[in-house]
Amino acid sequence: MTTRRTTLPICLALALLSAPRVAHAGGFEIPDNGTEALGRGGAFVAKADDPTAINYNPAGLAEQRGTRVLLDGHVINSSYSFKRYGAYPDSPSNPATPWGGFAFPSVKDTGGPFFAPFLAVTTDFGMFDWLTVALGVFGPSGVGNRTYPAGIDTVPAPSRYDVVQPTSTIILPTLSLAVKPLDWLDVGVSLHLVDAIFDLSSTSFVDLGDGPTGPCKNYEYQPCDSLSSLHATATGFAATPGILLKPTRALSFGVSARTPITLNANNGVVTVLSTPLGQPIPPPGNATLSTSLPWYWRFGGRYAFLEGNGFEVGDVELDATYETWGSAQGIGPQIHIDHLGPSGPAFDDINITVAHHYNDTFSIRGGGAYNTRLPVGVLTVRAGFYYDKSATADNPGYTRLDFDTLDKIAGTIGVGFKWDGLSFNLSYADVFEPGRSVAPGTGQIRPIDGAQHGASVDSNGNQLPAVNEGQYAGHTDIFSFSVVAVFDEILGTQRSKTWAPKPVAAPPPPKTEPKSDEPKKDDEPKKDEESQARPRTRPSKSTSSLPGPLPPAPASLPPSPPRSPQKKSDWND
Repeated sequence: MTTRRTTLPICLALALLSAPRVAHAGGFEIPDNGTEALGRGGAFVAKADDPTAINYNPAGLAEQRGTRVLLDGHVINSSYSFKRYGAYPDSPSNPATPWGGFAFPSVKDTGGPFFAPFLAVTTDFGMFDWLTVALGVFGPSGVGNRTYPAGIDTVPAPSRYDVVQPTSTIILPTLSLAVKPLDWLDVGVSLHLVDAIFDLSSTSFVDLGDGPTGPCKNYEYQPCDSLSSLHATATGFAATPGILLKPTRALSFGVSARTPITLNANNGVVTVLSTPLGQPIPPPGNATLSTSLPWYWRFGGRYAFLEGNGFEVGDVELDATYETWGSAQGIGPQIHIDHLGPSGPAFDDINITVAHHYNDTFSIRGGGAYNTRLPVGVLTVRAGFYYDKSATADNPGYTRLDFDTLDKIAGTIGVGFKWDGLSFNLSYADVFEPGRSVAPGTGQIRPIDGAQHGASVDSNGNQLPAVNEGQYAGHTDIFSFSVVAVFDEILGTQRSKTWAPKPVAAPPPPKTEPKSDEPKKDDEPKKDEESQARPRTRPSKSTSSLPGPLPPAPASLPPSPPRSPQKKSDWND
């Protein structure tokens, strides 16, 4: 007896983070935010001297004097493709599946370039040399518009059971505060409100029973597919504390850590867009979605090359990051649907796990800059590199298309120009991603059966075959630009000076006591008065001409006043 059941949504490729930034790598993101930082290979945690410090290391705000406005943006062009092993298991003699026996075609992300903005304002309110406050908004540094076709030419896409369109957005409105309690120590913290919008589409297989003799001839029989979408919103919170240690003016060390982010969307709506075998489309169902982002640790050391007058000729920096994706996405995002489709227990309590099984990741980032004074302004050239470990390196069988989790090796370049309170920056990153093969028999991503409460089994309880075995390849180009306006410099005030210790005046020379045969300065006026009062007499010829007392030594010149410190913002990269 054949049991016909309406479909149920999908394997959601949950995708959190698609907007831009927070970073970081290995898991949902591609390093990294900020034009200046990108040009340096993402090595910025020990420098952090522009408003993107609210993301990298909020302690770097403590020495940013005046009021500054940053307008920054990435254009990310990501290519991620999948060539599945094998062929369609359908019968070519079936008019409904004429593609039977054809080799699986390649599938490629068609979402196109993605724009990821970063906006921030910092200020010391024109009155503090030790306190800076900042406001900003940005997102994780990732691709938020990945799109894969449901069909290619006249055949169904072999990736349709993984994901079709994970177009989600995450933004982080941020409040930051930083102080300088000691000459060599800066401390700061960023508080993040995390707003997430999930719009995800994918395909599930709905086994209507009776095996090959039933209406669904095999586990990929396209007439039994159901396309569904999920829309949900969630709010979370996080904090990023950071410190900067500066034992000398040329040497600095930075550490920051973003706390984990938990997102629980309890207001989700699942909509069925197509049903198997043309059955009636059921009304939307209520859904919940939960996912997490990891601890994100940053460490860095920087050395600046300074001229005698303090001008920074250049600098080099080496950073490392560590992200706890293993605990954040150890299993994967969870989706729960109370009910979908016709009444009956078969369509109640549907639970779907978007299998990720990520491992912890780390990255190494190095870079620096060289500054040249021009007749007008300062020109800066930057270069860097980074390596970012894959979040599925330990479990390659869970490689899939919802997020690009391949290893990433990048070379970066950048250029900047500062003049009269304005800074203009351009950067480019060429991100190479070594290909990966998920061998036959090792894949772990399977279709979701909408008729089995979301499990990856058929009507008889048998596990469905994997659909992610094949070759994965990726490449990413990142173009970035920014403008920073320091209003105090533009208006000609001195608040834009980066904090520096006040110069200490040279001590006055020690006073020397006059010799016994030298007249004291205090007595000289009296002697002059007496000589004017006494009548002048001609010395006796018999009087010996003895030399008079030596004239007093000229008084020491007062020390020259100390020179005021130069504006670091004019010559610091």
